[in-house]
Amino acid sequence: MATRSVLVIEDNAKNMKLVRLLLEMGDYRVLEAVDAEKGMDICRRNRPDLILMDIQLPGMDGLEATRRIKKDPQLTGIPVVALTSYAMTDDKTRALGAGCDGYLAKPIDTNSFLEVIGGYLPSGTGEAPSSRPAPNRNGARILVVDDDPKNVKLICGMLSREEYDLSVAGDGFSALAKVAENPPDLILLDVMMPGLDGYDVTRRLKAGADTEAIPIILVTALNSPKDRARGLEAGAEEFLTKPVNPVEIEARVQSMLKLKRYRDQLTIRNRSEDRPRADDPKAGSPDNAGRTRRILIIDDDSKALKLIHGYLDSPGYRIEVSHTGSDAVDTIEREPFDLILLDILLPDIDGFEICRRIKQVEHAKDTQVVFLTCLSDMESRIRGIELGADDYLAKPIDPRELRARVTSLLKKKSYLDSLHHHYETALTSALQDGLTGLYNHSYFKRFLDLEIKRSQRHRHTTSLLMIDLDDFKQINDSLGHLAGDMILQNVGLLIKKSIREIDVPARYGGEEFAIVLPYGDRYGTGVVGERLRDLIENQEFAVPGTEEGLRVTVSIGGAVYPDDADTASQLIETADQMLYIAKGTGKNRVVIYDAETPPPVSLVENG
Repeated sequence: MATRSVLVIEDNAKNMKLVRLLLEMGDYRVLEAVDAEKGMDICRRNRPDLILMDIQLPGMDGLEATRRIKKDPQLTGIPVVALTSYAMTDDKTRALGAGCDGYLAKPIDTNSFLEVIGGYLPSGTGEAPSSRPAPNRNGARILVVDDDPKNVKLICGMLSREEYDLSVAGDGFSALAKVAENPPDLILLDVMMPGLDGYDVTRRLKAGADTEAIPIILVTALNSPKDRARGLEAGAEEFLTKPVNPVEIEARVQSMLKLKRYRDQLTIRNRSEDRPRADDPKAGSPDNAGRTRRILIIDDDSKALKLIHGYLDSPGYRIEVSHTGSDAVDTIEREPFDLILLDILLPDIDGFEICRRIKQVEHAKDTQVVFLTCLSDMESRIRGIELGADDYLAKPIDPRELRARVTSLLKKKSYLDSLHHHYETALTSALQDGLTGLYNHSYFKRFLDLEIKRSQRHRHTTSLLMIDLDDFKQINDSLGHLAGDMILQNVGLLIKKSIREIDVPARYGGEEFAIVLPYGDRYGTGVVGERLRDLIENQEFAVPGTEEGLRVTVSIGGAVYPDDADTASQLIETADQMLYIAKGTGKNRVVIYDAETPPPVSLVENG
């Protein structure tokens, strides 16, 4: 079944983010408009499968827009569901009278949202895309372990997205056998099972050199702080309570997969630099694991501050406190921290705004942020996650759960620090390109070869972007090589700033660059390429010989392993062919390989 598209017409940014997150979890393609006029234009050009229409819109309201849609012969068959904050009978009557096919009141019920909108789709099945299985041999492998088939079906339904390759086990012994046969990237593990319970399974896996790095999320009906702490102390990284909320499980799964990928990338970069032995199980250990970690606690409640400080009192932690948001922001801007425990309800600046500011501070972007709150509603948790928070703890805080979560997050921070350290070390070594500060051609080739081999073993995708400056020879000829070098340096900086920590940027040679994107798929690779192309096109470069800033463009080609190539060299060749197509069909464009891409025949390259 093709991906369904939903047009959301909503002028409130917070509501738009929430609806977008829920729809993307359900594997829908999301189209967005902030007013009725733009929404109707998008509707005519893209013809979505469903429209979610806010009633209160600037200019033309949602009711009038619905009337016009229902009168348009080309659009009348598209279902329209009204969204409004005014959950009154009269509003429902008005919405249905205007032609709306259904009605949803805000705040949106995140538990039932996907199921409800699935009933309005024109397929006749009433089934949302999120309820169908979609295993993918190239996606992250997740093992779901539960002795209740209904729970297995429910969790698999929540995770039925194309990037996940799901497998199941009905008991602890079967789970251990499946892990031994084909280690997954993540395990969702029930606690209460006959024979071998989830705690025992966790301890056995964490005791094995080959399985200790696999993240484990315990999923259980047990909800006491003692049960949660027991699971985390057994070695599990996360703990989810049944009934599981789809938004929460998605957030936890993404966080744990990110942690796993950081460790994997640290391992492969060690091997690329010929550091530890390839078979060393500790090859992925962070270089900075032994240093004292700095923790900042932000809370206006002196009693809570004292308690948390006492819970975390340890020789390995240096703890500081702030009573107000403004004082905390000043402290964070001056000094780096590894982890911040942040109360949401503060007297001057709320925790959400502080989190947003933290993520704008260069040295704090990787700082782990944990919300401390009495708020239990899911929308508050979602908002925190959207702003970049890494976790949240509900008050009153259990000391064992706090210590376990802090340990897990500091481990994640260590991996991030080590990745950055490796990159900085490369800048002063033979791995560095002397002009741009990116990795050099030799390191790129070695890293890509190892990453492709890892992709083969773990059955995930790896993509490659090849980037070439358009008409660069003309810049050198007219302005000189000094100007050309300055352009190359600045393009290198833009590339480095616009990619993830796990991506590897390199100068391939001359005016050509390459970016390896572990886990990159075709769509995401195109998004990264287009974002970079647009960023460079709109950047003014200050170079000698020009009164105004110089503008340049790039052509970009991309390909994905294993879909488009069998080896690292074939992947380079395919991406390079796409680059030549981009240059030969007008330049300043991105071409990602697919089966419909025409072959590059007799292209003349003038750049």
